[in-house]
Amino acid sequence: MKAWILNQPEGPDSLTLTRAVKPKPAADEVRVQVAAAGLNPFDHKLLHWGYATWTYPQIVGLDIAGTVDQVGRNVSHLRPGDRVMCFTDPRRAGGFAEYACVKASTLSRIPDTVTFEQAAALPCAGFSAWQAVYDKLRLQPGHKVAITGAGGGVGGFAVQLAKLAGATVYAIASSRHHPRLLGYGADAVIDPETENVAMRLIELTEDQLIHAVIDCISAKSGSIMSALIRYNGEIVMIADQFNQVPLLATTKALSLHEVALHGTYAHGTLDHVHHLTDIGNSLSDLVADGKLDPMIGEVFAFEELKSGLDTLRMGLHSGKLVLRISATDTQR
Repeated sequence: MKAWILNQPEGPDSLTLTRAVKPKPAADEVRVQVAAAGLNPFDHKLLHWGYATWTYPQIVGLDIAGTVDQVGRNVSHLRPGDRVMCFTDPRRAGGFAEYACVKASTLSRIPDTVTFEQAAALPCAGFSAWQAVYDKLRLQPGHKVAITGAGGGVGGFAVQLAKLAGATVYAIASSRHHPRLLGYGADAVIDPETENVAMRLIELTEDQLIHAVIDCISAKSGSIMSALIRYNGEIVMIADQFNQVPLLATTKALSLHEVALHGTYAHGTLDHVHHLTDIGNSLSDLVADGKLDPMIGEVFAFEELKSGLDTLRMGLHSGKLVLRISATDTQR
């Protein structure tokens, strides 16, 4: 099979498209013929960081969607031909290839009306946004939430899911993302490059401040935003974590949350893995029902992975980037 391998954790220049041995599924695994793969900032970081369990050359890639090709002897709930997607275990990765073996317990089903490319856009960013909105903040009608980096994958999904939860959403992103975010129902969009975010949020909330922040940028951004959260409010960190609590103790009594999707396999239990599977089923159903936009900004051919990663690194995209690996059933 064709596969993109990382020869050493030295960045995209260490990637090579080559021939590799088609993997065989273990007893509790499924082999997926990969039709499409999502591109995420985490993929780009792993090209530089590597992963403690990787041996080189290593096939990379985490978000996949495709068709079950072969099942292990202990797998009974899936069969060849089933349309599936997942966030693969980063300890093994292997998604940027024509075939990938994954634990059967990690796979979510794809409705017939959802394309593989749409499904591949969901796992890493969509799962993280779901955990922030529903697992951590448990947003509901009446809550006011500000989302930084709302033009990206996690931020864009968080805007949509927060609106589905009934919250008032203030999306913070550069102006080129505003029409799309307003189309998702954002109650206001703020351009941090041209507007004073703090003053705008104080104005929008009539000095009442916000209940929560979902920060998709950095610890510095999260620290700045924490000053705009009301007493007993909450903040969820997506792209970074705090080195120290951003506010003094016994002041606003903020609750701090972290979303670390990649830690699910290494530090979670089987229940946590099954929860990701359930999230995947819910997200794909929302796409099928027309309630969630998978936000595909651009689709790259399999051979164009490096170009896709460059686009991701330079922030030239809006929403999600997807890699088309095979033409199998992509338009269903």
